[in-house]
Amino acid sequence: MNYRFLLPAIALLLMPPAPGRAALTEAEVQRTLAPRFQAGLLQAVSVGVVQPGGTLLVHGGTLAPDLSAAPSDRTLYEIGSITKVFTGLLLADAVVRGEVTLDTTLSTLLPPDVVLPDGAGDRITLRMLSTHTSGLPRIPVEIPADDYRDPYARYGETELWATLCRVKLDFPPGEKASYSNLAAGLLGTLLARRAGVSFETLLAERIARPLGLVDTGVAVPERDQARRAPPFTSAGQPWTPWDFKALAGAGGIRSSLADMVRFATVMLQPKGHPLEAAIELAWTKQTLKQSLTPGGQGLGWMVAGDGRTRWHNGMTGGFHAALFVNRDLGIATVLLSNRSHPAGTEIAEELVRRAAGLPERVAPNRDRAEVALTIEQLDRCVGTFRLAPQFALTFERQNLALFLTPTGQPQSRLFSASPDTFFSRLVLADVVFELPADGGPATAVVLKQNGREIRGLRE
Repeated sequence: MNYRFLLPAIALLLMPPAPGRAALTEAEVQRTLAPRFQAGLLQAVSVGVVQPGGTLLVHGGTLAPDLSAAPSDRTLYEIGSITKVFTGLLLADAVVRGEVTLDTTLSTLLPPDVVLPDGAGDRITLRMLSTHTSGLPRIPVEIPADDYRDPYARYGETELWATLCRVKLDFPPGEKASYSNLAAGLLGTLLARRAGVSFETLLAERIARPLGLVDTGVAVPERDQARRAPPFTSAGQPWTPWDFKALAGAGGIRSSLADMVRFATVMLQPKGHPLEAAIELAWTKQTLKQSLTPGGQGLGWMVAGDGRTRWHNGMTGGFHAALFVNRDLGIATVLLSNRSHPAGTEIAEELVRRAAGLPERVAPNRDRAEVALTIEQLDRCVGTFRLAPQFALTFERQNLALFLTPTGQPQSRLFSASPDTFFSRLVLADVVFELPADGGPATAVVLKQNGREIRGLRE
């Protein structure tokens, strides 16, 4: 059986824009945002659309429920895992400079006393770190899986090296694909170590300054603190900002709409730019045995189902962001939001389709109602449940939401229909937990998809 569950709903059709299609207008963007505001899915949101007919920068909402201030072009948001696109570009730039190759192994860049078990350091390459094929786990075991207040802030290089010395790989390097913040964060640290600077300095010197990005970095200077958007959970609860140390390359960047639109514009048309060679290398689809998405992967980039669109999204405890770039259509969309709700990715993809004159793709279960659950109710569903020898579903709580990571597939949010039943807005599927009467954790889960039911026991 082919257990493919919760693949990203990114399957843009590759075709030219509809004849006579006019450029998207601000009013159309606002009409796209309006239902999400009415449903309470957004707080402040900033949207950029780069298109042949011109560039739009649109904002909606207010920075907080008790604030009247709206976001601006230079409001600072956490972009989460879109950081991995920047880290992939840093890798490509280091290759162009001759500092490393895509096949450089960890053992050549790690401190001499950091040795991975079973010779893994001689088998894991930088390409594998950037494409999630290294076998390294999603997060270090030392970071509590249920800590979403600021989980990476205390994880420095000392902790990273200690993790690597005792890490257990999820699979042999290069044989499979599984999303890994540990791998991407390690890549950023190794590239910075090779250059003899911090990741933040490397980002500034090799990407931000050449691209003219004035708001893109890891730390926020004191003079710019007032421009930071306050974070909120998916349910609208005030949250804490996320800070990164050794794993900054996985999700530590903050940026503004003005900068992200500028970045997307250069990705659309890099010809003649000083970073052209690196941009093209990062853009190139890599040859892999397995990839996270059906379209494949570049360095940091995910490739959509059309084989052309490059994209990535990101989410921290209080922010959500999404980026889509399609060179054939000459279109890119950026969305930055200060609520950790995945509606942002749906909006960004929808705007790409609208800009191209393509029909709307209705998300599965889009109008299905969600019920609020307590932390205690969600925690009963946390755990790993094995449906087949090579396929398991791992459920984690993040703030007040349940997230699912199927074996070898990206993590996605689930929505609660009841304390024991959750559904996806990416595919038509439900998961039903078997909850014991004594209030203890779920003993099993049933996946209901495509007219079939598959049961898995808790590990």
